[in-house]
Amino acid sequence: MPDTDALLSALPRHVDISCVQAQHSLDDLRRLADIARRHDFVAAHVLPNWVPVMRQLLADSTTLTGSPVGFPSGGPTTATKVAEARELLGLGAQELDVVAAVGRIRSRDYAYLVRELSEIVAEVDGRVPLRVILEVGHLSDDELRLAVDAAVEAEVPWIKTGTGWSGIPTTVHHVEVIAERAAGRAKLKAAGGIREIDTIRRMAELGVERFGMNTAAAITAIGAAEGPA
Repeated sequence: MPDTDALLSALPRHVDISCVQAQHSLDDLRRLADIARRHDFVAAHVLPNWVPVMRQLLADSTTLTGSPVGFPSGGPTTATKVAEARELLGLGAQELDVVAAVGRIRSRDYAYLVRELSEIVAEVDGRVPLRVILEVGHLSDDELRLAVDAAVEAEVPWIKTGTGWSGIPTTVHHVEVIAERAAGRAKLKAAGGIREIDTIRRMAELGVERFGMNTAAAITAIGAAEGPA
């Protein structure tokens, strides 16, 4: 688990920003890439069709290009998700965040979750960082624990809290439940309505190593982490 103060002192290297709404245009991506370069964010995430473009925009930078799988609902079939992951790797994606089948979690279909996630893990085969998004705002604590168990059994390296599309912010309590259940068996990424530096600190103390944030909020958080000039 990283030192919280060390994480905050290098916060941009623990935060990714994104353009993942349907209406985001090439101009939006150019602005995102410019901001990512200027602040040295660790990654910029875009919708799948934009991955090759973002790779070009970020060429010769330290910012990775990430993209989601099964976004935003998690509802595509396993075969579709596996094929999407395969294609994204071919397009040059350097990180993948796959949305879990949220309805299957709520139905407690543990076998389905493990089988689907295992197939995606096998397809990615450690070539890039892979995270499963649990969409915590739609889940009870017990459902969260079941999803964490499935992710760990499937050997997903990272667990992420949300897409940011649910309208229900990720809370410190969500992270507490995930961190306790994961018990160090997977790394943690928090995303979805995270805005305040105090929330980032508290989540980092629970073991969160990566954050997905709104661009404006991320820039504000960096300033707060740096403290008064």
